[in-house]
Parts: sequence; C-alpha cells; structure tokens
Amino acid sequence: MDGDARWYEAAFVVGATNALNVAADGLAAALPPLGDVAAGPEAAAVFADVRAFYGAADVPTPFRVVARDPAYLADLWGAVKRAFADGRLTRRHKEALAFAVSLTTRSAFGLGFHLDEMRRLGVSERGVMEVVGVAQMFSSYTKIADTLQLESDMAHIAPIDTSGVPDAGGG
Repeated sequence: MDGDARWYEAAFVVGATNALNVAADGLAAALPPLGDVAAGPEAAAVFADVRAFYGAADVPTPFRVVARDPAYLADLWGAVKRAFADGRLTRRHKEALAFAVSLTTRSAFGLGFHLDEMRRLGVSERGVMEVVGVAQMFSSYTKIADTLQLESDMAHIAPIDTSGVPDAGGG
C-alpha cells in the first residue's frame, strides 16, 4: 500500500470534493445554508477551524448546509481537512485535482471555490489552464471510450481483484 499511498490520498481528495459539491450544489437548493447564529454554538468551533484553514472570513456553503446536524458537520469537516492537508501530495496539487473533479462534474460551487483556492495558493493562470487542458483531454478520451464501449488495455497494470469481499468476521 505504501507505494500506492499517493493514489489513495488522491482518491480521498476526489471523494471529499464530491461530498462538498453534493452538499453545495444539491442540498443547498432544498436546505439553505445557515448563518453563524442559526447554526448554533456546536457549529461555531467547526466554523472557526474552517475559516482558519481556508484563511477566509466566510464559511463555504457545504459546511453551512450540513450545520443542521453538528455531528455530521464535524465529521465532514474532519474528512475534508484530512483530505486537503499537505501529505504526500501538496495542498496545491489537491486543490488542482478538486478543481478538475469539479470541472468534469460541472459543479458550480466546486469550480469557483477550488479555482479561488488554487489562486490563493499561488497557482497562476497558466497553471489553471494546464489543469483545464488535462481535465478536458481525459474527460474527452473517457467519453469516447465509453461511447465505443472499449475495454481497458491497461488490465495488466492493475488486474481486477476477483477474490471477492474480504471476510468481515461476521461468519
């Protein structure tokens, strides 16, 4: 697993990005984001940590939407903070990946948010356009392959695990 640690870290960023985008783009229409007072005292500590992490006065929409459930807010924030903290991949790389995910999934929230984060972390317009180009290229290739129902020619690199689900000890 250690050799694949960067891939697992990237996958965690993708999952956390999708969670944020779903809350902001999907839930916010039905459950408007809460202000600081309406969110309550339990959310206040999380909001303070969110503000510090992003170096911003505002708390991003997804956290304000899920603040109706303080335990869920704390869990979501904990996962996002772990996913986006510097690790084997830098925070800049992670924001670029989150921007690409948001671009290919057409997340209105994610596009603006992660673009702003990339810029805040020093990514130039040229860097942004490089991310756009790579995302567009792979998205196009994937759509072509899906349309033609092509099978992967890379199975020898990561063969499908046919061993089944590991026994969870449930007997």
